[in-house]
Order: sequence, then structure tokens, then C-alpha cells
Amino acid sequence: MTLLNLYDNEANRGEKVALKFRWILVVLVFSLIIIVTLKGDFKEAIVSSLIASIFGIYNLFLIYLFRHGKVFHWVRYISVSLDIGLVSVHIYSLSVFISPFAVATTATILLYPVMMFLSVLRYDKKLIIYTIIFTLISFNLIYFLQYPKLDPAILNQIISTDPRGQIYKSIYLLFFGLLLLHIPDLVSRMVTRHAEVAVEKNHSEMQLALEMKENEYIEEKLQYARQINEQLNEKNEQIASQNEKLKEINATKDRLFSIIGHDLKNPFTVLISLSQLIKDQLENLDNDELKKSLSVINATSNQGFALLDNLLDWAKSQTGETTFAPTNFGLNESVKEVLAQIESVSERKQILIRNNISNSDIISADRNMVQTIFRNLLSNAVKFSKPGGIVILDALFDPAIEKNVITITDHGVGIPEENLPGLFDIKTHQSTKGTLQESGTGLGLLVCKEFVEKHGGNIRVYSAAGEGTKITFDLPSIRQ
Repeated sequence: MTLLNLYDNEANRGEKVALKFRWILVVLVFSLIIIVTLKGDFKEAIVSSLIASIFGIYNLFLIYLFRHGKVFHWVRYISVSLDIGLVSVHIYSLSVFISPFAVATTATILLYPVMMFLSVLRYDKKLIIYTIIFTLISFNLIYFLQYPKLDPAILNQIISTDPRGQIYKSIYLLFFGLLLLHIPDLVSRMVTRHAEVAVEKNHSEMQLALEMKENEYIEEKLQYARQINEQLNEKNEQIASQNEKLKEINATKDRLFSIIGHDLKNPFTVLISLSQLIKDQLENLDNDELKKSLSVINATSNQGFALLDNLLDWAKSQTGETTFAPTNFGLNESVKEVLAQIESVSERKQILIRNNISNSDIISADRNMVQTIFRNLLSNAVKFSKPGGIVILDALFDPAIEKNVITITDHGVGIPEENLPGLFDIKTHQSTKGTLQESGTGLGLLVCKEFVEKHGGNIRVYSAAGEGTKITFDLPSIRQ
């Protein structure tokens, strides 16, 4: 592929530059026409007018071709030939009509390189070679045609106007043309290098874009993997939590079966045995024996009822079926109702229960839950107190938490330190016999904890073996 094909658009731009330069020549020629006309050189004026007209007509022809997109390759050769030919004719006419030395002036050696340089703008090496040859021929032809008319005396006075000087100037034009001949190659290398750099840049940018896209893809995959991993971790945590819940459920189930199979069964066994005994031996029993048996039946019935009541309360709390309906009521009023319920048990063991709770203490709580809490805690205090012992109830308002802190203290057998952590854990908690071998399910404290926490409070146990037990819990208070 030739440079003409490679730089066809640039060559057309070069042709347009030559067209503009040609208009400048037309203006210069018309200026010269005015000058020579004023001097009376009408023949030179006619020749210059003819040359300017040819330039103008040719320019108009080129403008027509450009507008219709019909600038052909051969047009550039015509342009070069016309430009150099008409300039040479004009110089020759000046030498004929004005001065023979016009063909040897410095202006000629300056004008021809300009015409040669215009050919470079077409980016065609063949055109440049043609221009060099045509320029050398035209330059030397007009000189040697006029050489016989040149005055030898004047030739010796003007530098480089003799044939030797003409040869030197021709060599100068030749070397100048050869220099111009390398310009298209230089431009081609520059354009090629620029294209290579552009390709390398595009390749680098594309490579960078691909790497960025790949990194984005990898990051998306990593993000997706992290999300999957987080989901798996959440699932694993859920599974672990469910396993713990299953363990708790299994432990609860085992504990319930133990309660139902043993602790709840014993009272009914006693009731059945004593009732059968009374039925069979009623006629043989005196009043004291009958009264004793009925007392045992009553105590056992109350014990069984308390066990069943705790079991039902705890089961409801675990299934969420417990009704929570807080109201405002006197704390001491509720405590007195519970004390009346356990009075027979405390009297049987001769336990003194000292109630220090003020009638002015008003709480906002579920009345049934509060009574269940007091019934269990007071029953335990009596159960683990020695006959003739004392149980103390206190209640103080804590302004820091705006609650009534209730304390139940006994001086009974106490709880070993190693057993304290498992008091509220159904998996490890076991029921303990009272001082008179009273039995229980061990659910009472669990129910109390559930109900206290339902009111937003906390329950705490302080005890040591042989030193008694102190239990504190807090309930919402209403200050008047």
C-alpha cells in the first residue's frame, strides 16, 4: 500500500494548502501586473495576466473537484506541473521583457524550494521525485535559454550567476529535494509509531479493563462466597442453638417424667393406702387414730396439690400460655393471703413467720403470679426450717431501680455452695427433702424465676450449709 493510499485524506489537505498558496501567487502576480503596467511594460503585463488567469481558473477547477469529491491521484501531478511550469514561464518572461538576469536572481533559488515543499504535503514519494526532476529541468532550462543574452561583465560581478554557480544551485535544489523525499518516510514512521503506541495503550487499557473486570468478578464471587459462608454460619448457629434447645427439652422431658413418675405419684400412693386402711379398719379405729390418719391425708393432699399446681404453672410458662395481667395492689395484702394458705404447715412445725412488709407498699404486678412466688418461697422456707424456727419477710423500695426489693430469710439447713449454680437449671436441679422429710418436685424455684423475670425483675439466692438461706427478688413499685 502506497503513502497516497495510506494518507489520502492528508494529501487532499496538502492539495488545499497548495490551492491557497496559488491564490497568494495570483495576488502577487496581479500586484506585479500593476507595477509593470505603470512602468509601461505592457507585454509583461499581458503574460502575467495570462499566468494569473490560468492559476485562477485551475483553482476554481480544483474547488469544483473538492466539492464533488472527485480529486484524483493524477490531479496532483497536474498541479505540480502547472505550478512549477507557470512560475518558470513567469520568471522567463521577466527575463525577456525586463531583465535577462531574472533567471539568475536569488528569488528564483528561494521560490523553487517552496514549490518543491508543497509537493511534500501530498505525501507521495513518486510525486516528490517527479517534482525534483521537473524543478531541476525548469530551473536550468530557463537559465540556459537566456544565458547567451547575459552580459559576461555583469556575470563576473554577481555571485553564482555564471554556469558554475547555476550548477551549485542545481545541486542545492537536488539535495533539498532529497531531504524532502525523506519527510514522508519520517511522517510514516511517526504515524506508525504513534499507531503502535496507541495500540499498546489500547491494549494496556483493555488489559487493565479486563483485569479490573476479572477482579470485580472475583470480588463478586468472594462476596457471594462470604454471604454463603455467613448463611452457613448462621445455619450452624441455628442448628447448634436448636441442639441446645433439644437437649434442654430432653432434660425437661426426663425431669417431667421423673416428677410424674415419682414425686407426683407418692402423694397418691399415700392417699390410696390411708384411705384403704380407713375403709377396712374404720370400725376398729379410735378417734385419735382416725384423726391422725385424716391429718396425714390432708397434708398429703395439700402436698400433692402444691406439686401439681407448680407443675402446671411451670408447664404454662414454658409454652407461653401463662396469662400476664398486671394490676396495682398492696404487697402486704397479697402476702397475708399466702400466709393464710400455709398457716397449717407452719403451725405443725411451730415455725414463726415474721411479716415486716408495710401496708403502704403498692406494686404493679400480676396478682396470681405474685402469690405463686410467695407461696413457693415461703413453703420452701418453712420446709427447710427446723421445728421452732423463724422466717422473716422484708420489703424495701430501691430508688435506683424504682422497685420493691423483697427478702425472705430463714435459719434452716441452708444450701451447700456447690448446689447454688444449679438451683434454676432444670437439667441439674434436684428436689431435696425438708427437715421433716417433706418431699417436693424442685420446680418451685424455677417457677419463681420465670414469674419474677416476667415482671422485669431478678431473683437471687444467698445460702450456706447449716446457716440458713436468704432469697431476694424485686417487683415493680407504685409510689404514692
